[in-house]
Parts: sequence; structure tokens; C-alpha cells
Amino acid sequence: MAALKFVIVNFLCGVKLSMRSPTLTSSMEDYLEALLRLEKEKGVVRVKELADSLGLTNASISTAIPKLGRLGLVTFERYGPIRLTPLGRRMAKQVIRREEVLVAFFSEVLGIPKNKARQEACRIEHSISSESLEALEALLGYLRENPHLLEAWRASCKSASSAE
Repeated sequence: MAALKFVIVNFLCGVKLSMRSPTLTSSMEDYLEALLRLEKEKGVVRVKELADSLGLTNASISTAIPKLGRLGLVTFERYGPIRLTPLGRRMAKQVIRREEVLVAFFSEVLGIPKNKARQEACRIEHSISSESLEALEALLGYLRENPHLLEAWRASCKSASSAE
């Protein structure tokens, strides 16, 4: 029902639906991602837990959650738990997948330390196109299947940086 509501609302507003809805801001995607992680960890998520995990105030979360609810991404009751709908869960998984692919690419291929790779991925995950992500994922998979090519790439990078 929530997914149907989301489609109808977007249709009436003239929004074209894609893998990632253009109606979601990067903050909204962060909320969905955090909700999914907290649901897996704790089962039930409340405003305070979500606020703490994102480093935000309860008021900020209380303002954002109804917006996500109107989009059919979460269900909630005042002072009650927040739950992802099936559509919200699917979108949260897409955000997490984008981050995971970017972190893997930055750390495994480019040699960026994981903590720095995660910071970079968190900024880029909200704007990367599906096509670019799929291309990075394909390249990453190819290099994993052909480790000699990855080693040659790393050696090339080391020799280039030592020449500077």
C-alpha cells in the first residue's frame, strides 16, 4: 500500500520515478540508511536513537520523519517506533550498496585507507548515477577476478608517486 501511495503521489506531482527517486535529499537518504542499520541492530528504532546515530537533534528527526512518511518510506506514530516500509527498506539498501561499492573501489583499487574511503563514499553516494556505479562495480569485479591487473595498477601508481 505504501509503495502504491508513493507512486501515486509522485505521478500526481509529475515526478519521473527511477531507481533512486529524485524527491529524496541526501539527508533523507542518510535517514533511511541509518534506520536500516539501527533496525538490524536493535529491532525497534525511536527518534532519539536515530538522532543520536546521525548526530542530530530530536527536533530535526521529528521534522524529517513525517516527510518520509508522506513519501511512503516509513511508518511512525507520535512517541512510537519508526519503521521502514518495504519501499523505504529497498531504497535504504540501494544507498548502502552505493556506499559499499564506492568504499571498495576507493580502498581496493585506489589504495585509500578505509576510514578516508568511507568519508569520500558518504559524500559521493548521493549523487553518483546508476550507470557510473554499475561501471565502477564491473571494473571492481573485473580487477578482483584478475588480481595480476590490480597489482600492475598498484605498482604503476607507486612508481608514479615515487617519481614526483
